[in-house]
Amino acid sequence: MKRKKIVLFGSNIRYVGVPLGLLSITELLDPKKYDIRIITKNEYPNFKEEVIKQCDGAFCLGISTITGFPVSVAKEVSQEIKRIYPNIPIIWGGWQPTTLPEVTLKTPYVDFICMGQGERTFKQFIDILSSEKFSEFAHISGLGYKKGKKIILNKRHGTEEIESLPDFQMNLIQWDKYLEVTDFGKKVLRISTSYGCPYRCAFCCEPFNSQRLWKANTPTQVIRLLKKMRKIIKFDGITIVDNNFFINEKRVIDICKGLIKNKFNIKIGQLSGRTNNLVQYKPTTWKLMKKAGLYNILIGAESGNEDTLISINKDATVQDTLNLAKICNRYRILLIPSVIVGLPNKKYFVNPNRAFQEDLEGIIDLYNKISLSGSHHHLLTFPYAPLPFSPLYSKAIELGFIPPKGIDNWSKYEFTEVHVPWIPAKGFQKIQVLNYISTVAGIDYSHLLNSVPYIIKIILAPVIQLFKRIGQWRFKTKFLEFPFDMWIFNLGSTVFISLNKRFRLVNIGG
Repeated sequence: MKRKKIVLFGSNIRYVGVPLGLLSITELLDPKKYDIRIITKNEYPNFKEEVIKQCDGAFCLGISTITGFPVSVAKEVSQEIKRIYPNIPIIWGGWQPTTLPEVTLKTPYVDFICMGQGERTFKQFIDILSSEKFSEFAHISGLGYKKGKKIILNKRHGTEEIESLPDFQMNLIQWDKYLEVTDFGKKVLRISTSYGCPYRCAFCCEPFNSQRLWKANTPTQVIRLLKKMRKIIKFDGITIVDNNFFINEKRVIDICKGLIKNKFNIKIGQLSGRTNNLVQYKPTTWKLMKKAGLYNILIGAESGNEDTLISINKDATVQDTLNLAKICNRYRILLIPSVIVGLPNKKYFVNPNRAFQEDLEGIIDLYNKISLSGSHHHLLTFPYAPLPFSPLYSKAIELGFIPPKGIDNWSKYEFTEVHVPWIPAKGFQKIQVLNYISTVAGIDYSHLLNSVPYIIKIILAPVIQLFKRIGQWRFKTKFLEFPFDMWIFNLGSTVFISLNKRFRLVNIGG
């Protein structure tokens, strides 16, 4: 029996990481029945032409996309496939159809959508499509589709068990194409080990998507996956992109023991966690995590103001962040707190300018306090971007936010560049400056420098140190005006990225 070809395309072409979403939905598909082709820019710089080529004789095209620029890429590819192969069913999955299902399905080039966790939904969809028992689409949880001009959105399911899922097929991608240079490794791969989040942050739409459930692979499964990867590709670091890796301390302990026992000798970075959870970890656990290779931790500090944290249901305090910074300093683990400026609390309803200034000063004070020990932690600062289905979405609209209309406008909705009306016009540049100075002051560029030719390293090293000193001075003085250094740094980064694209010096993490 001839296998039916399924083409899967990752539309986030700015992101160099392993296409985890596409790999995960293959877990339940029978490789004896289906011939799966995964296409990303990493492996195919001419991805559009490759999708067209692979769709010749294909049974289905699946596209993973998130709101913003990737939607425009997904749209362009979908329209072209519909023009050339009008009878191929196209299904979109990812955050865009999950949070904006009607908007997505109203387009003529999307036939189906998968809302939320997709492994079982996609498997059921493919099997029904193959059997042509189309009436059974109505019974697939999380599926959206069209019936004539009517849009059908089936009931969504919460987070499902993932430990019962089989491993995904390892031969579907060229793993060496996804190695990245980060601040903790020259050959870093991304994996995920859990799904969902049990917390209730009001700015986030994850509680709606996962229904505040968290499911995880067992430590045995995590170590087994890494051992399989090690047989295929040599890597010196991993990034675990879970929403919250540190929920279960016993699970973390067992994973760390597995890493040590199997002598991986790698760095582990950018693991997400919560302050109020991590400050309760035992000292023995911290020592074990450090021994296993833990390099840095991402945490949502969100704000330097207690009232703001209460207003967004953070269930954590500023003091939790400071306590966690002290613990991380003790074990020489870097902390990456992320903060959001412009969260629509009552202060912005009263005096937006004053509220914005208090936000900025609170964030700078927070950064200066967590850096007292001398460790240069990397602070991530974002302007608030309203997310559909998040509890704060209606408050944002009350404050004057006008949601985009239609998929074309949502494709321009970049979460890091949204300009909500209650943040002063000049305030967005100050946010950019704050993010920039934290980047130059906090990030260790040694792996990047070691990955470029020696002559370039000789030129870049002292230049980066100069920018670091200027950034540290700006933090101490709270001076965010006239960012000449940021303009020069950004220009230099643009030139480096252009040269890197041409000469492929290094695969920089996204």
